[in-house]
Amino acid sequence: MRNIRQYDLAMLYRLVVLLIASALSLSSLPAEAIENGESAQNHPRVVSMYFANPHNANDLFPNCSGWLYSPRIVFTAGHCVYDFSEKPKKILRSASNTYVGKPGAVTSYGRLVSQVRASKIYVYDTFEWYDITRTLSYKDDFAVVVLEKPLANVETAAIGTKELLGNLISKNEFIETSGYGYQDNSRQNKSGTEPKKARFQLVSFETGMKTVAEFKQKWNRTYFQEDAAFVKLPKNGAAPCDGDSGSGYFFNDNGNFTYLGVMMGLLGSPNCGLDEWTDTAVGPFRPVYLDVELIRQAEKYVADNPYVEPKTNSAGFNNKTTITCVKGKTIKKVTGLTPKCPKGFKKK
Repeated sequence: MRNIRQYDLAMLYRLVVLLIASALSLSSLPAEAIENGESAQNHPRVVSMYFANPHNANDLFPNCSGWLYSPRIVFTAGHCVYDFSEKPKKILRSASNTYVGKPGAVTSYGRLVSQVRASKIYVYDTFEWYDITRTLSYKDDFAVVVLEKPLANVETAAIGTKELLGNLISKNEFIETSGYGYQDNSRQNKSGTEPKKARFQLVSFETGMKTVAEFKQKWNRTYFQEDAAFVKLPKNGAAPCDGDSGSGYFFNDNGNFTYLGVMMGLLGSPNCGLDEWTDTAVGPFRPVYLDVELIRQAEKYVADNPYVEPKTNSAGFNNKTTITCVKGKTIKKVTGLTPKCPKGFKKK
């Protein structure tokens, strides 16, 4: 996710890798997740995506946000699971080097703590990178990450239908999003950062596309994926920024979650310090009803590959037993994996 402008995510990715190797520092711009948002610590659905250092598989760095749909399935942006450094090639990251952190947890940079590794990643072959010379959006920018084991004990969320979304838009309902954004004033992903959340009002497709047309002309762009819905970003209010890529917009009805779609970007808000507000700022997102088939493929994979708790080395011997030991008139009971009577006592 990005302020859809001239800040190339490929360059940001390279800077993250350089930071791992050489502690590179960048300019001091004000930044935080969901700028002016509220704490989303312990939120049951917001998660941070982690990727392994190419030179050290045990060294993880957080980069992008995600949304926990079910115990083993996470939704995120397609561009988050492709290797930015290989752009414009479309090189999908390996599942074995992709991890997801516990929902609502602060980030932990550089080591495996409670993250769960992916076992399968679903994306579109038709995905296309954002191109600052001609486009205002990625194309088919959605991914489903299946985890090796359950991340949390959550109910499977509802999927927003076209009819539901249309009804919410007609009523100008407020919906929510949450993400991890950038972690400090160097615009790098750091440990110890909590996620943020905010609510935004849905606006009509026509209203959103007026802003799209405005920025197409302003930045001389020719393409925007119009399979989109929009929220209004109130001037000087809360707004997402680059590190919130992969965050989902959702409807929260007293803890009953309905996922509506993944962030496509933002137009006309500061992007955590990189730009200026306009009076027509909007946040486009890709409606999830476009992605039902991809989600069903992931659900089938989970059903066909159920998680089985691994057996311990002491499998078959891990049930404690109790024996009775006697010494004259004294009786003692000893419990353990392999209980033995104390010296001087005999097993009864």
